[in-house]
Amino acid sequence: MPDFPRFRRSKKGAMTPAASPVAAPSSARSSADGRSTTPAREAPPTLTITTSTTPPRSSHSNPSSSSFHPPKSPFRNFKFRSSHKRARSPAPASLAQPSSPAIVNHSPAKDQDPKDRAVSQGNAAQASKQQSGAEDMQHKIPTFLNLSVPDILFKYNDINWKEGERNMLGSQDPLTHPQYAPLSQVYRNLDRYGNVQPWNSNRIKLQVPEGATDYINASPIVLESPLNPEDRPPHRYIAMQGPKANTTGHTWRMVAEQLQSPAVIVMLTETHEKNMEKCFPYYPREVDETKELGEDDEFGDGFRATLKCISMEEKAEGAIVMRQLSLHIEGRDEDMVVWHLLYKKWPDYGVPALEDIESFFELMRLSRAKNAGQDNPRIVHCSAGVGRSGTFIALEHLMREVDSGDLENYDEKNGGADAPDLVFDAVNTLREQRRMMVQAEPQFLFIYQVLRKQWMEKYDLVEEDDEPASKRLEVAHDPFVED
Repeated sequence: MPDFPRFRRSKKGAMTPAASPVAAPSSARSSADGRSTTPAREAPPTLTITTSTTPPRSSHSNPSSSSFHPPKSPFRNFKFRSSHKRARSPAPASLAQPSSPAIVNHSPAKDQDPKDRAVSQGNAAQASKQQSGAEDMQHKIPTFLNLSVPDILFKYNDINWKEGERNMLGSQDPLTHPQYAPLSQVYRNLDRYGNVQPWNSNRIKLQVPEGATDYINASPIVLESPLNPEDRPPHRYIAMQGPKANTTGHTWRMVAEQLQSPAVIVMLTETHEKNMEKCFPYYPREVDETKELGEDDEFGDGFRATLKCISMEEKAEGAIVMRQLSLHIEGRDEDMVVWHLLYKKWPDYGVPALEDIESFFELMRLSRAKNAGQDNPRIVHCSAGVGRSGTFIALEHLMREVDSGDLENYDEKNGGADAPDLVFDAVNTLREQRRMMVQAEPQFLFIYQVLRKQWMEKYDLVEEDDEPASKRLEVAHDPFVED
């Protein structure tokens, strides 16, 4: 695992990385006149990270059948600069910081000797520099945000292995491990993809008459704050597949049963991509358009509803289409307000382009602002409800931890370089609640990349990559297309 950089603060408040410590010479050389001399320091070697390709893997079950090769490291060859774009030379080798500077910066007396005045000013400057260095120590980047791409992909393989173990436990011993028991194949016609189903013990169950099918391909997600669960409420979501034509009514029934008004649905896929249906248009797309729900009385309990589009507005320069929907349920006095947020800048089984990242953050902000409250789950879906949906949920959840400032001095507070990897733990927790969450390698890498970017910007640092900003991380095939 690579050493993480140390930072020093500039006059403007930005920090720059200090160079690696230079090894002390093993012995001194003697000059011709007998005086001891110290050998010249050599420039510290440049660390080059070569990204190796991992064995190809499939989307879900077999980690050895995909043709994807990991992209260039998003963390390779980063350069640091201040927000004022001041050119910087490498900092000197890191030195131990004193516990407290012992020099007070008094103004020199008028009758002070010029030499003494210069010494006093120099001491004050040194004290200021030492104090700044002591302050910057708390901003040392956590180890898990400084991992190389091969290390990150190694962790991704570990998560896939854990999920394989869960599947094995469910198929071999469902009584001992009921949380991983497989679902019956009778629901197959309700699933968009046959290999993507919720865990039987953690799925949304429709409130239908006894004997009727209560199944919908959706999972409740609850994520506790890993750093301050006492003061931060858990994040609550419902991750679901993109509805099919025959599950549209089920979806809106779930909204009526599980959510409060105003509710929020985050849609991370277009209805069609690359000439394939990724999600049935289950919502009215034009203002004043309506959909009638429950006309066939599928469940025999008389559930009927009318869904109407009240308004439509583009946000973030067209990246987000925000619709206000009204859900009128027969027998209820008040209609539900549902905010439907369609994000158009996320390619299937890939990640948003870097220039679109601000619109992605705006999507998060809107979804929180429009929701009834923190206890009201937000529905998040893409096509299968695991890849893009899992990435959105994991990122929003962990971005709160970075923004809180609790990652300052994180390693020192949590066991040093072996401190928990919050990304790994979050994705693993997600997969314990819904299979295959954060489905593709690029999405797993993207979480680290965005969190590292957020951490750097929080402390007034900027990373420059030699890759074009529009570069997307994508795999070469659609993992959800079945043979």
